[in-house]
Amino acid sequence: MESRISPLARELMITIRKFQHRGKKKHSGPMAGRKQSEGMLLMVLRSRVDHGEPGIMVSEISRILDVASPTVTQLIKGLEADGLVLRGSDPSDRRAVRISLTDEGVRVTDSFICEMESMVGGLTDYLGEKDTRLLVQLLNRTHDYFAERENEEPGQEKGACASDDKGERPL
Repeated sequence: MESRISPLARELMITIRKFQHRGKKKHSGPMAGRKQSEGMLLMVLRSRVDHGEPGIMVSEISRILDVASPTVTQLIKGLEADGLVLRGSDPSDRRAVRISLTDEGVRVTDSFICEMESMVGGLTDYLGEKDTRLLVQLLNRTHDYFAERENEEPGQEKGACASDDKGERPL
């Protein structure tokens, strides 16, 4: 099958795929064996601890992470079994459940934050100020591009593939 994209677009696709494959390697450290979604949930809870809130409701976590509440509930079950989060009743409404970090959850999350800051700091040192600023600018533009595409009407996407390709893709 002949490719319908430019050589430069193909090179970009290959480069992006390198990051996808990179993420499948085994990680060490505080988040070893954890899903990215669990890390995101812990980060949301950690930001609430920093602000002194008595935990957060599943519906609020769901809204922040932009995932369905049952998905959040499943993540919480795993983190609760590992002793990283607690379910507790809301002081103002005993029927409502609030999720908070345990002391171990705070420790793991803080360690993860430290690891991430070190990694990003190392990347900044590696790239230098000029290239880091360029990367930030390009990532922001990339985000804007995809945000605009999300707001387009279905079937309106620029360069959309014809439906006669039977699901085949160049990569």
